[in-house]
Parts: sequence; structure tokens; C-alpha cells
Amino acid sequence: MKDAGEDEVRKEFETWFRAATFRDLDGLMTKIADDAVSYEHETPLQHHGASAIREVCRKGFALARGQFKWNVPDLRIIVRGDIAVTWGLNRMQFQAPGEESVVTWSRGTRVFQKIAGTWKLIHQHVSFPYDPETGQASASLSPETSAVANRG
Repeated sequence: MKDAGEDEVRKEFETWFRAATFRDLDGLMTKIADDAVSYEHETPLQHHGASAIREVCRKGFALARGQFKWNVPDLRIIVRGDIAVTWGLNRMQFQAPGEESVVTWSRGTRVFQKIAGTWKLIHQHVSFPYDPETGQASASLSPETSAVANRG
């Protein structure tokens, strides 16, 4: 049986996805707790606080030319009381005018806490898999290419 909290968190993600599409930094930040900690794709290892996370998002929007969409097609959610844990593969799509669409996939785990009646992100960890032989991130993988490799 689905928990009402799961539906609430899923709706928060839908609001977050829309804000990202419009590059609405203020809208994105309404979901982030003031003391959140984020492990992002880029350095440093940890980003502490909403203002640091805001800066990561601002830089990301500046680098993403053209149309931008973010979603988590396989979003999984577990809610226990005032804590929700979510995970899934992040799908980011960019398309500059006159150019081919670029899609990247990464992994994302997020923890939310219900604070004053609102779900707020208190921790996230996003990462690209890497090639252990070269040490390079593998941003070009997709669920389809990974599935083929796992069957090999």
C-alpha cells in the first residue's frame, strides 16, 4: 500500500522538475533545507548549506545551453515518519538551438525531512559511474547501454 507521504514527495519532485525546466533557481531552492549537505558531480566533495547548493545549480544552469529538462524516470521513494529516502537515475537533457539534443544520466540518492509541514532536502548524493582503468567519469552511459553491458 502506498504511503500518503510518498505521493507528497513525488509531487515535490514534479514541482522541482518544472522549476528546473524554467531555470527557476528560487523555485528549486524552496525544496532545500538551510543546512543541507550535497555530494555533487564536481568538486569539492561536499557542499554545505543551501547557499552552496544554490551556487552549484546556478553554475549548472549557466553551462546548460538551450532547452533543459531534468527528470528521474525510475524514481523510488520510501517514507518513514518525517524522513523520506529517494533514489533513481537522473536524466538531464540539453538542446541548444540548431544542435542535437544531449542526454546524460547519473545516479541520485536524496533524503528529505518533513520540517514545519514541508518536505525539505537535507542530503543528496549525485554521481556518474567511472571507468576504473582510466579514472574518467562515464557520463555517456544510459540505462539501455548499462543493461546490455550487465547481460554480457
